Amino acid sequence: MKDRLFEIWFSLRCGAQNREFPSLLEACGTPYELYKADENELECLPCSRSLKARLADKSLKEASRIMEYCKENHVGILFWQDENYPASLRPLRDPPVLLYYKGNLPDLSRRLCISAVGTRSMSEYGKRIAYKIGYELGAAGAVVVSGMALGNDSVAAAGTLLAGGTTLAVLGCGIDVTYPREHGKLLAEITAKGAVLTEFAPGTPPEGRNFPIRNRIISGLSQGTVVIEGDLKSGALITARTAILQGRDIYAFPGNVGETNSAGTNQLISDGAVMVLRARDVLENYAFLYRDSLDMAKLTRAETRSAIDEEGLVRLGVCTRTEKPKEALPASDQKPPLDRSARSRRRDTPAESRGEVPAVPRGSAVSEPAAASKPAPAPAVSARGDASERALKTLTDTQRRIFEALPLDHAVTIDYLTREGFTTAEIMASMTILEIKGLTVILPGGLYSRK
Repeated sequence: MKDRLFEIWFSLRCGAQNREFPSLLEACGTPYELYKADENELECLPCSRSLKARLADKSLKEASRIMEYCKENHVGILFWQDENYPASLRPLRDPPVLLYYKGNLPDLSRRLCISAVGTRSMSEYGKRIAYKIGYELGAAGAVVVSGMALGNDSVAAAGTLLAGGTTLAVLGCGIDVTYPREHGKLLAEITAKGAVLTEFAPGTPPEGRNFPIRNRIISGLSQGTVVIEGDLKSGALITARTAILQGRDIYAFPGNVGETNSAGTNQLISDGAVMVLRARDVLENYAFLYRDSLDMAKLTRAETRSAIDEEGLVRLGVCTRTEKPKEALPASDQKPPLDRSARSRRRDTPAESRGEVPAVPRGSAVSEPAAASKPAPAPAVSARGDASERALKTLTDTQRRIFEALPLDHAVTIDYLTREGFTTAEIMASMTILEIKGLTVILPGGLYSRK
């Protein structure tokens, strides 16, 4: 138990996605030895000066709190030096120092793990594919790994569960945080029939920068990654690129040429990813190697039963909102970026003239197609009230500027914000935080609006 306390302390000092810690452990042996190191000994360690400074902090208060929480809430811990630490993660350039998990971890050394990833803004086509691939992989005995995000990820995980299979969810927050909030039931079901795990300490909020970091664990746990659908900037493609760097297999479902959600997967196929139409196309590549854990006869039966189970998704509390297919604009039709000085001129121009879609008021009983044909303006209200004022005070400078760039009376796309001078990375990270703090809302069609 004493060793576990110092392992937690060490992981807190290193932080997520640290590349230096293996050489430290090789030099010193254990976190306890590093904890005992004095100033002179720390100076000789093979690591950066910033990490040396963090290791000089000997406080165990936070580590003790975390260890007590894990003990009281049946949270397991896997340290990098533990025998049962996932072997597939050890060779990574930046393996997690420590993993927190709840549920029952399968023997990952004997099971085929396939990650199923996609977009939050899934189409009906992507929804059916996600369910089918998850169901068939799970029925055949593969472990399906996902991020439990809205859209394709969660539908694939649910399909696996409804097939009686095993799924792992890798979180971008602490093990005690349910994110997205809509997936509380799904999280509980995954914990009961598989496991949820994260490298982030309990209490860590789902900040935008955490999700690209956790993607390397999703792909790292898996022998192959299946990309269901996604645009060229989708987080699923980040996972795919990470998987390629890790030497993993990449599979992708083809989609209609010209549709935004198909652009990413079609590009992957063009670049050399294996095109797949069903789970069998993936599993046959591993059938011999994992012949003791894969059951191809069960796969055959599952192929006749893998039509989407809407009632099952409802029981699991999976948010299955789909988006109307969007056509990607040809490069020649895309609008050039605007400089920051154009902001005031744009605010004086009616939204309809700028090609921006007014937001549909929350609670409206209008379907998405109807909303698109007859847009209803959202009330011109900024985030106000005591709670909102407190939330605004907690924002970083970038988050505040992005929030202030959102119009008061209509919803806008990411493209609008990029034309205001922000990078896509800044926007995605900030919008996640703004949504969590209750200041913004994401609407159908990839639109963002103030609440």
